[in-house]
This record gives sequence, C-alpha cells and structure tokens, in this order.
Amino acid sequence: MSLLKRIEAALEQQFSLAWTASAPPKLMAAMRHAVFPGGARIRPQLCMAVAKACGEDDPELTDAAAAAVELLHCASLVHDDMPCFDDAGMRRGQVTVHKQFGEPLALLTGDALIIMAYQVLARSGRQHPLRTVQLLSVISNGVGAPDGIVTGQA
Repeated sequence: MSLLKRIEAALEQQFSLAWTASAPPKLMAAMRHAVFPGGARIRPQLCMAVAKACGEDDPELTDAAAAAVELLHCASLVHDDMPCFDDAGMRRGQVTVHKQFGEPLALLTGDALIIMAYQVLARSGRQHPLRTVQLLSVISNGVGAPDGIVTGQA
C-alpha cells in the first residue's frame, strides 16, 4: 500500500473512532472538512518514510504518528485561516472552515484536531510506551512554545 493510501486510511480510522452518537455533528463535519480532502500530506509521508528507513517494527505506531502529525498540521491551518490571522477564504480548493462553519466552530475545530492528535498517540502507543513518550515530546516541541507552530504564528 502506498504511503498516501496508508495515511488516508489511518486518518479515516481515527475519524471513525471519533464519530460517536454523542459527537456534535457540526463539529465532526467541520473537522472532516479541515482534514479531507487533504493536500500532499508531505509531513506524514516523511514521518512514515523515516519509520520505514529505521526498520518500522510497529506499523500501528507509525500510522498513529503520521496521522497525529497531519491532524496537527490541519489544526494549524484552520487557526491560521481565521480572521484574526490571515482571514483566508479558500484552503486546498475549498472554502475555509471559518467561512463554512463560522468562527466559533472553526476555533473549536482546530482545538479538537489538536486533541485528536494526542488521542491517536495515546491509543496507539501502548506496546511501546517509551517511544510514545518520546513521540509526544517531539510533537509537543514542534507545536508549542518556545519553538513550535504556535511560536511561529505569534
């Protein structure tokens, strides 16, 4: 299976786990809108390529890490597109989340995608807890302050 198909399958799997009877339909629709259709998925492809180059002994954890990276990237795009930053109207050939669903739901969408990324890792890292802790550290550093996406946006 190609890396891109593997990434799409991993993302679809995570959304199937999140789509429950109690999940707010508009929020779930906005989250899907932010993630599908995706762009080139370069970041998760790089994540998978590195895992494969290192022997990839746990494909489930690789898929989880790649999905988490893409969810965080999509969350950053949702937030970046909002009126308080770029006020973009289009992203990946479709109307941006805040234009389609409104600003409050767009903010929640970005936040929900961030949390979903960490949930993905928490569910998938049970067999290799030390690796999961390292992944969480790397990903948190790449997203948060002082040197991550948040800092870049600031």
